[in-house]
Amino acid sequence: ERSIAIAQGRIADIFQERGELDEALRIRTEEQLPVFEKLNDERSIAIAQGRIADIFQERGELDEALRIRTEEQLPVFEKLGEVRAIVITQVRIADILEARGSVEDALRVYERDVLRDIEALGDPAQIEHVRNRIASLRASSAEPPGD
Repeated sequence: ERSIAIAQGRIADIFQERGELDEALRIRTEEQLPVFEKLNDERSIAIAQGRIADIFQERGELDEALRIRTEEQLPVFEKLGEVRAIVITQVRIADILEARGSVEDALRVYERDVLRDIEALGDPAQIEHVRNRIASLRASSAEPPGD
């Protein structure tokens, strides 16, 4: 069952890449996610939820994408103690906030959460990348409005 669910996820990826978001979402929610839930595979559920959030974000449904990331995906990774997955989810939350025009909120996520967790992982290249992203967000939030 698990292998079939993983294969279904790959099929959903293909539909998503082709721009067939409704079919990708259907596969994820009706075929893949129920299998992981039946198996009580929390990590796979969280990953599938992240892919569902990606679809909502791609469709421009940012509120739903943000809700899934903050209420469903992030708590699972925190419970499992998967710091790298937590960081990736936090970055995607910040991306959604920025896309919604909440640059200050995105900056807070990077400064308060992402930087702390990426420093805990101790990867100098990733730490530098996050610091550069923070600088970029600070610069964009300081820019005067366009003409």
